[in-house]
Amino acid sequence: MTRIPLVLALLLLIGCAENEYRFERIDGPQVITLPFKLDGIHGVRDGASVNAEARFTDGADVLTMNIALYLVPPPEFRTGRYEGTIGGKTIAGEVECPSITFFGGQADQPSVGGVFILKDEQNRPLYRVRIPATPMTRR
Repeated sequence: MTRIPLVLALLLLIGCAENEYRFERIDGPQVITLPFKLDGIHGVRDGASVNAEARFTDGADVLTMNIALYLVPPPEFRTGRYEGTIGGKTIAGEVECPSITFFGGQADQPSVGGVFILKDEQNRPLYRVRIPATPMTRR
């Protein structure tokens, strides 16, 4: 009888986990969800190194994010940059990654996901992108 509340609590935690795609603009304390679509993640794994590119679009607006990972237990985010055009304005900057997800061995199709913070020229958070583990295709 004591296991039922434990199982229900576990199911509730799993159901509430952030596992959906979301592209958000960070405007001070306010966060605004934007309608950017994830067009896909392309890249290659070479041993313990992964280089990937994610592309986001919303009509004429386009943003590309390039990231590099190093696969040690657990996988490490190494570097990232983004560039694009939003609202007719060209933007570019660094990417920070507080949470990375990587699945797939050398023979498997890798999947990449996580939470990515896109920073402006003054190193302030500008956008937050949440990507569930998404299969990475070769370029």
